[in-house]
Amino acid sequence: MNFKIIAAVCAFACASVFAAESPTQVVQKKDAELQLLIRKSALSAKEKERIKGLLSDVFDFELLAQKSLPAATWKSMDDATRAKFVSEFQRMVRNSSAKKLEMYRTDSTRYDAPKMTKNNTEARLAAHLWYKGKQTVLEYRMTLKDGNWMAWDLVIDDLSTARNYKEQFGKILETKSIQDLIEILRKKADAVE
Repeated sequence: MNFKIIAAVCAFACASVFAAESPTQVVQKKDAELQLLIRKSALSAKEKERIKGLLSDVFDFELLAQKSLPAATWKSMDDATRAKFVSEFQRMVRNSSAKKLEMYRTDSTRYDAPKMTKNNTEARLAAHLWYKGKQTVLEYRMTLKDGNWMAWDLVIDDLSTARNYKEQFGKILETKSIQDLIEILRKKADAVE
């Protein structure tokens, strides 16, 4: 029994130390492909889907969805409701992000060295983006999940995406149910599809 626990701990530690790519490499690779796509004057339906895929590849939408709700609301949901919320939340974020491609366009980007936690399972990666002479600072808050770095929050000029959603959803949940919120997300996702 103790051997199994030790083996599991060693496997987890090795996965975090020997992750396939660093947080910086993950973001740089996805951003390079994204920049190639959004520089095109017209995108095919396949290219638009690839942009949505790039967002899914780098973001842990389940963790972002969880952090976007009050803790008590997340804990009170059954598995089916959580899955539906995460699904509609992901669709809304992906669809609205793919519609606003201009906000992803950059002339150049510089990444700071990631700030890692002591156990190397969480990181904060700052990216300095320049577009038409204006700088924007993004901070990716990332976790190591199954040996891959995934972002769960994007802080743009000190404004947290997760915190913004949490405030919006908290206000909605003051007068509506979680099912109502899921329906609102579904309609928003459909409207920008």
